[in-house]
Amino acid sequence: MDLTRPRKLKKNKGFEWLRKGKAEGEIIGGCLTSIVHLPGTKYWPDYKGKILFLELPEGQKFDQGEPLPYVDWYLEQLNILGVFNQIKGLIFGRPFKYSEDDTEMLKKKILERTEDYNFPILFGVDIGHTDPMITIPIGTRVMINSETNIFEFLERGVS
Repeated sequence: MDLTRPRKLKKNKGFEWLRKGKAEGEIIGGCLTSIVHLPGTKYWPDYKGKILFLELPEGQKFDQGEPLPYVDWYLEQLNILGVFNQIKGLIFGRPFKYSEDDTEMLKKKILERTEDYNFPILFGVDIGHTDPMITIPIGTRVMINSETNIFEFLERGVS
């Protein structure tokens, strides 16, 4: 269904800093729902010093987003696993099929689950299940800086 549906671009109202700051490092991440299935496998990455990006998929039905209670559990799992203790920054994608109220609750949950840390958090980036969609070259160096309102790739993803 996703490969054949016509794309309806949804204008982004702009990225938002949930927590200010500056961080630079290698970018790593992906779909939150998939990442939480990796602990204990050979695919679990090293998060030390990284900038983590997360995005959300569709929910049980394609016209709905991932249920907020699930997202809250997944974020807490990353917290328990020590991921938030290792990363330098967090970039969170624009949520798929969320209402404004659900989006506000998601931002609150992100801040609650990361309240013991001081890394910058950029929210609402067009990554993952969004139209339009930015492709993230995993493993490249990026910089996020709330003071200058920048999310910048510091190197090319391919040579």
